[in-house]
Amino acid sequence: MPEPHSQYMDRLMRRESFAALWPLFAKATQPAKEMTESFSALVHLRPSMKRLGSCRGIHVGDGAHARTAALFALKSDSLNISVDPIINEGVVRSWQDEYQIERFSWRRSRIQDAMAELNAMAPKPTVVTFVHAHVNSDDVLSEIRWDAAFILACCSPSSQFTHRYTPHAHGKDWGVLSVERRFQVLINPDSDSLDPSQI
Repeated sequence: MPEPHSQYMDRLMRRESFAALWPLFAKATQPAKEMTESFSALVHLRPSMKRLGSCRGIHVGDGAHARTAALFALKSDSLNISVDPIINEGVVRSWQDEYQIERFSWRRSRIQDAMAELNAMAPKPTVVTFVHAHVNSDDVLSEIRWDAAFILACCSPSSQFTHRYTPHAHGKDWGVLSVERRFQVLINPDSDSLDPSQI
């Protein structure tokens, strides 16, 4: 039986970007848990992102401090949008200004209320993360343009996990320092940019 490991934390802490990430994650009740959950999304979506090239990341239910979008902004070339109705705009804006973070923005909104704006943006290959999202992922994915998605179970896997799409990958990520570490990676069968057999 596999056991939890600290490789994600080790990798993150060895990078200069950790200094910028820490102020946001330090505010969490369980910083290591939160950081490894967000990093898991990046690790599992990276193969798709490499195939997509320049892409947009939409991070659903990203919490008050937009941590997954922040991590993607520092650790990838994607253009990232954090979406959550409880985003603390003062904290996030100060963090962005202090560390001069690019490719990072947010919408203080429920994803359902932001969809029209997101869909009206110029078409761009898109990955979607549901790391802490208390939403029905199938409902969201049926209404938004996307190429690949990552879902991590937290408190309500029956609605968080897809029942509509066949996961491209799934299982337990033992680098996630949480009791619930099950994940799914989805590839949109209607994507013009991704061929699952090449990922």
